Amino acid sequence: MRTAYVFVALFIALTIAPAVATAQINFPKTGYVAALGDSVAAGDGALPVTNGYAYDLYTRGIFGRMQETEFSNAALRGARSWDLRDHQVPQVLCAENAQRPTVVTITTGANDFLRGDVDIVSIALRVAESVNLLLNNGSVFVASPVLDPVTFTPCRALGGVTILVSNYYSIPHPIPIVAAQLDAALQGFDQALRFWLQFVHVPAGSRVAVVDLYTPSLDRQGLVTIERRLGITGPGPLDFDVHPTNVGHAFIAKQFEMTWNGLN
Repeated sequence: MRTAYVFVALFIALTIAPAVATAQINFPKTGYVAALGDSVAAGDGALPVTNGYAYDLYTRGIFGRMQETEFSNAALRGARSWDLRDHQVPQVLCAENAQRPTVVTITTGANDFLRGDVDIVSIALRVAESVNLLLNNGSVFVASPVLDPVTFTPCRALGGVTILVSNYYSIPHPIPIVAAQLDAALQGFDQALRFWLQFVHVPAGSRVAVVDLYTPSLDRQGLVTIERRLGITGPGPLDFDVHPTNVGHAFIAKQFEMTWNGLN
């Protein structure tokens, strides 16, 4: 009788094992979404961080079916426009994966201002320079190209890519004078970003669009952690958390989705 049990168990194991092994199918990839930028792009404020807007866009298949789309998030907490241009963009260009990015999402610039850089025009310029490198590296449109660290030749620019660059949502600081300063910076960044991006050469087959988070966020409640308990992190007027809540990240994802749909 025991031998029969062993036989039955072995038979079941042998018949189930192939089904388990083939349950997860590796579909051919036709798209690749790369998220770049700062802590907002990285998912900070969301709980868990994988509820951040970039992950949300990927898992809901906004840019393509998840099974057929690669995804990476190179955004970093505390990253500034310098980090985007000088570190994240070179990683994307020089990685040379078989499937190169077909969509790039970018949110960065706020850390520059929050850490004392009041030159909003130059901050926006560095973001536009990053977009220019992604699209035109190694061409006459780039004065200082990103070079491969081994061959010292320009890394290949992206082709057939859609680059979605966002501004920032309104930050409702409870101290009026601080709120006014933040608002001026946010509006200035939006205007400067749009100004510089108009000069970026966009090759045929690629697209660039600004995702407006600022205008639709005005007078909205619950988008930013500063509105919630513990949003203020210290005694000073600048000790506050400006990251989106889960609701805020869902809001951001929706604005990216709407901009994307408007292009298609």
